[in-house]
Amino acid sequence: MSEKIEELKVCIAQLNQQNKLAETVPLLEQVAELTGQEHGKSHPYYAVSLNDLGTANRTLGQYTAARDNFLKAASILKEVMGKDNEHYATCVNNLAGTYRLMGEYQKAQDTFLEAKEIYARTVGKEHFLYASVLNNLGLVHQDMGNYEQSEEMHSQALDIIRRTKGEKDFTYATSLNNLAQPYIARGDYAQAEPILLQATEIYAEVAGKEHLTYAAGLNSLAGLYQKMSRYREAEQLYLQVLNILEKVVGREHPDYASTLHNMGLLHENTLDYDKAEQYYSRALDIRLRSLGENHPRYTDSLDRLSEVRRKKPNLSE
Repeated sequence: MSEKIEELKVCIAQLNQQNKLAETVPLLEQVAELTGQEHGKSHPYYAVSLNDLGTANRTLGQYTAARDNFLKAASILKEVMGKDNEHYATCVNNLAGTYRLMGEYQKAQDTFLEAKEIYARTVGKEHFLYASVLNNLGLVHQDMGNYEQSEEMHSQALDIIRRTKGEKDFTYATSLNNLAQPYIARGDYAQAEPILLQATEIYAEVAGKEHLTYAAGLNSLAGLYQKMSRYREAEQLYLQVLNILEKVVGREHPDYASTLHNMGLLHENTLDYDKAEQYYSRALDIRLRSLGENHPRYTDSLDRLSEVRRKKPNLSE
C-alpha cells in the first residue's frame, strides 16, 4: 500500500508542476483513503493527508470541503499530539484562511490568533510560519477595514521573511503584495505601485507567468491602475489574469468571479454600463454557485449589478 501512496504522490507533484490542480483532488482523496487504511484514521499521517487535500480544495475554491478536511485534520492532531506543535498550528492556520475566504472574518481572526500563539511557543517569532500567520491576520484586518493594523501585521511579516527566506522567494513577494493593499485603501498609490511591481517581478521570476501567484500579483496591480484611472492598462492586466485562472483553476473558481467583478467595476467607471452589466452578471452566477447567497462577495456583485442597471437609463436622459 505504501508503494501505491508514493506513486500517487509522484503523480500529484507532476500535476502540480503542470498547473493541473483540479486533477490532483481525486488522487489526494485516494492518498487519504489509503493512508487511513494503512495507519488508521486517528494517525497523524492521516491528518497530514487530510490537510493536503484541504489545501487543494481551498486553492480550487471548494471552501466547504476544505473547511471540513482542515477541521478533521486539526481534531486528529489535537487528540494525538496536543495543541502545542507546529503541525496542529498549521492546520488551524489553514482553517482560519478558509473561514476568511468564506467571509467569516471574526471567526477567521480568532482562529488565526490561536495559530499565532502556538507558533510563537513552538517555532518562535523569527520563523516563516509565524510570519505567514501575521500575513493572514493582516489580510483579515484589511477585510474588516482595520488598515493600520493590517499594515503593521504585513510589515512585521515582511521583515521576518526577508531575514529567513530572502527577497527572491514567492512568500516575500506575497508579503509585498499584501503590504501594498493598506496603502491602496488609503489612496497612497505612489507608494503602492513600486511595491506591487516588485512583487509581480518576483512572482514571474520564481513561480513563472502561468502560476496563480503571478495572477494574484497582476490582479493587485490592475486594481491599483483602475483606482488611478489608468483603465486601459488595468483592463489588459485583468484579461491576463482571467486567461491564467481559466487555464489553472477554471471558470467556476471564486477568483475567476472576482476578476470578472473587477472588470465590471472598470467598465462601470468608464460609463460602459452594458459591458459592466455583462461582467457583473457572470460574476454573480459563479459566486452564487461557488460561495452561496450569504457570502459578502455575492452580495457585492448583486448590489453592483442592481446599481449599474439603475444607471443605464439615466445615460440617455
